Amino acid sequence: MTASSSIVTNVNSTSRLNNNHDFERVGENPGDLEVVVEKTSSNSLLMSPTNTQESRTVSTNNIKSKRKWIVLASFSFLSFSNAVLWITFGPCLYIFMAHYNQITPSYINALATVYMVVYPILLLPVLKIFDKWGLRQGVLIGAFLNALGTFLRFLGSFEASGFWLLFLGQTLTAIAGVFILGVPPKLANTWFNFGEQNLATGIGVTANNAGIAAGFLLSPWFIKEDTAATDIPTYLLIQFGACSIIYLICVATFTSEAKLPRSGVSKKLATFSTINGFCTDKTFMILATSYGLTVGSSYAVSTLLAQIIVPVFKMHDESQVGFLGFINVIAGMAGSVLIGVYLDRTFAYKRSCRILYIITFLSLGGLITGLKIKNMFFVTVSCMFFGLSSFAITPAVFQYAPVITSSRLVEDEITSTGILNSAAQIWGIILVSLMDITENINQEFTMEMPCLLLLAIAFIGIILIWLVKEDHDVKEVKERETRHLMNRE
Repeated sequence: MTASSSIVTNVNSTSRLNNNHDFERVGENPGDLEVVVEKTSSNSLLMSPTNTQESRTVSTNNIKSKRKWIVLASFSFLSFSNAVLWITFGPCLYIFMAHYNQITPSYINALATVYMVVYPILLLPVLKIFDKWGLRQGVLIGAFLNALGTFLRFLGSFEASGFWLLFLGQTLTAIAGVFILGVPPKLANTWFNFGEQNLATGIGVTANNAGIAAGFLLSPWFIKEDTAATDIPTYLLIQFGACSIIYLICVATFTSEAKLPRSGVSKKLATFSTINGFCTDKTFMILATSYGLTVGSSYAVSTLLAQIIVPVFKMHDESQVGFLGFINVIAGMAGSVLIGVYLDRTFAYKRSCRILYIITFLSLGGLITGLKIKNMFFVTVSCMFFGLSSFAITPAVFQYAPVITSSRLVEDEITSTGILNSAAQIWGIILVSLMDITENINQEFTMEMPCLLLLAIAFIGIILIWLVKEDHDVKEVKERETRHLMNRE
């Protein structure tokens, strides 16, 4: 996780008072960095590594005050808005097809898949921006692109010829997403204490899930088939106004994190060498592949939900699609927060991930069965459990990755999370494309074969998560450290 998360719990029971300063020495495992923590009268910590020339001063107000919750809240609003923009067009697929004179769903679906395309392409440049300018500047760039993209979307919403301007705006919001998706674990480990980090990560991820849920509800609510020509520009204008306000909120409240100076060499490690380290680590890549397959399947279901549901039940109103998507994501929000609380208490990453993957597989099978027998209740319940498990996988894996790699790799949450998200986006693109291609419009359940493909992919994800090897020594160290810090509080 962060530098603070590598400090081990063998704190000397005695402290000494010298020149009105209270010193405590915090040791680590042999060969690790030894740190002296100085508590000054100004309520700040001076961390002095004994085997390095770097000296770090960190204000405890960054961790102990209410500021951390304000920062988390402002970021959560931003992540929420970006997710709404991603899912805007899916719940009203056929209405947007008519508005922009599209014969097939491919172009409208591309407004969602562009998010998946730009993420792996721009990940490295964005990592370098975060590394050079810090967490605050990276988040503010994302917030600005989010607002600018919504403005272009609005300009392209009036007639069919404006589709490419709409697509350009959606591409900018997709680029903004690259600055947003990988932030939760880094923000949590920068601002929050042990015992709070999994919860903070869960909240950050849940905000994005909440945006998807809201998007599923808001699009059918604002946009009706008979009045689409005026409803679409009105809705996109509202989105532009909301994202502009959120940008201003981020500027005002998202203060800089505690500065931990690094040399030029370590900055390079945070990009090329660190990425190479993660990508050549067998255990991490097995985890990333399993995550990509399973979460990519979730992305595919969210993107193509209207295509999956509408033909089976012969719906004339797409609001039911929005409701199913809403149920799916609301359950996922609850799952994300609950898994964060559970992991903060137990650190049972391996068991939790395995259970979540199995529930995802079973609920996807239930969804296919419900569609086959045309039972809306069965479909709804399956969607709920599918969201509960598939969305909860994200915060669990985000925090699991440092646990299985911290004994071998540089701890860099932005990089590890970025690679995990890239895996999910790449597989999301592949699966959406395959499902689009294999759709059979000559049968009632047009997406039966694509859904069975997803089921097979989810099963492969289960096999891979079982192959992930956990570094038990690191886990035990983190458990001891957390128990010690909780006892001190």
